[in-house]
Amino acid sequence: MIRKVFRLGMVAGLAGLGAFSITHAAELRAVRLAADTNSAEVTLDLSGGAPQKLFTLAHPDRVVLDLPNTRLATGVRAPAASGVVTGVRFGTQPRGTLRVVVQLRSALPAHSTWGSGDAGRELVLTLGQPVVAVAVAAPQVIAARHAPGDGDRDVIIAVDAGHGGVDPGAIGRGGTREKDVTLAIARALAERLDAEPGMRAVLTRDRDEFLELRDRIRRARLAHADMFVSVHADSIADRSVTGASVYVLSVHGASSEAARWLAERENAADLVGGVRLDDKGALAPVLLDAAQSEIIGVSASAAERVVSALAGVGEVRKAQVQQAGFVVLKSPDIPSMLVETAYISNPAEERRLRQPTQQSRLADAIAAGVHTFFVLNPPDGTRFKQERRSTLASAAGTTASATP
Repeated sequence: MIRKVFRLGMVAGLAGLGAFSITHAAELRAVRLAADTNSAEVTLDLSGGAPQKLFTLAHPDRVVLDLPNTRLATGVRAPAASGVVTGVRFGTQPRGTLRVVVQLRSALPAHSTWGSGDAGRELVLTLGQPVVAVAVAAPQVIAARHAPGDGDRDVIIAVDAGHGGVDPGAIGRGGTREKDVTLAIARALAERLDAEPGMRAVLTRDRDEFLELRDRIRRARLAHADMFVSVHADSIADRSVTGASVYVLSVHGASSEAARWLAERENAADLVGGVRLDDKGALAPVLLDAAQSEIIGVSASAAERVVSALAGVGEVRKAQVQQAGFVVLKSPDIPSMLVETAYISNPAEERRLRQPTQQSRLADAIAAGVHTFFVLNPPDGTRFKQERRSTLASAAGTTASATP
C-alpha cells in the first residue's frame, strides 16, 4: 500500500517535467534555513534552474525535494536544526537525482518558488505558509493504514528474537546459545515497552521455534508495526572483541567488511532451517525503491537513539549506526533495526548475557532509545502525536503570555 501511494506521487511529480531539458548537471552550492516554531524557509543556492519534485511524507513528518541531474557541491553542510525543523539531510537517488529531506516536528504545507541568486538560481521552500499556485506537483502525504490523522492509538513495536528452533545462532565457549539469549532479552524488551503509556510490543516469536527471515517481516506487517527491532548476540573469531552495535539496511553495500560478513552469516539462518536459495526469493537481492530509501533514513534516526542508550549500559563496539544487507530488515514500509547486544564469543560477555540482570539492562536501554525516538517523531494518530501537539501548544501559550 505505501509503495503504491508513493509511486503515484512520483508520477504526478514527473508530469510537469516535460518542458525542461538539462544537458549539464546543476550543483547545490549552499543551503540556508530560517525557522520558528510554526514555519520555516529553506533556501537552496543552485548553479542553475532545474526541474523539481516536491512532496511530503508522514511517520515522521518531513518535506522531500528531488532535483534531477543535480549534484551536491564539495563542502556543503546541512544547516543545524532550528524551530520546527529537526534536521536537513541530503541523499543521492538513481539517475543523478539529488534528494533534500527537511524533517519537521509537525506536518506543514509546503511550496517552492524560484529566485535569482549570485551567478545562479535560488530555490526557496516555504513551509507553514498558505500554499499558493506554483508549477510543481501537489504534495502527497503517506500515512500508515492504521494511523488516521487524529487518534490515540498505541505505537506498535515488533520485537524479533533472532534465530530459534533448529537454528541456535552463535554458541559461546560456555555453551550459551544465541537463540536463548535473544528470546530472553526480547521478552524483557516487550515487557518494558508494554509498560510505557502509548506503546505496545508484539513478539515475532515467544517460544523456541524456527522462523524464516521473510516470515519475521510478515508477522510484523500483520501486526501493523510502526517499528521492527531484531535482537541478536554477535560472534567473531577474535574472542577479545566486545561491545554492542546497531545495524540498519544498506542500499549501497555494507559500511564495513565486518558488517558485510555479519549480514551474510545472519542471512544464512534460512539455510539452517532448510530453506533453499530460490524459495520465495528468501535470500535474493531486493530492489530498493525510493520509498524504502526513506524508510532506511527513519530507521537510522531511530537506531542512533538506541546506540546512545546502549552506551549507558556498557561498551558499544561501534559508536555509529552500521549498515549492511540484512534480509530481515528489508521491509519496504516499516523502520527496522538489528541490535547486536554483545559478543557471545567473548567469555566475559557470554557470562553477562546469561544473567537476567544484564538482559534487563539491555532491554531497558533499547526500550529507552525507541521511546525517545517516538517522542521526538510521533506517528499520526497516536497518543505520542497528541502529547506532542499539546506540548507545543502549551509552549506557544507560555511564550505568548510572557510577551509584553
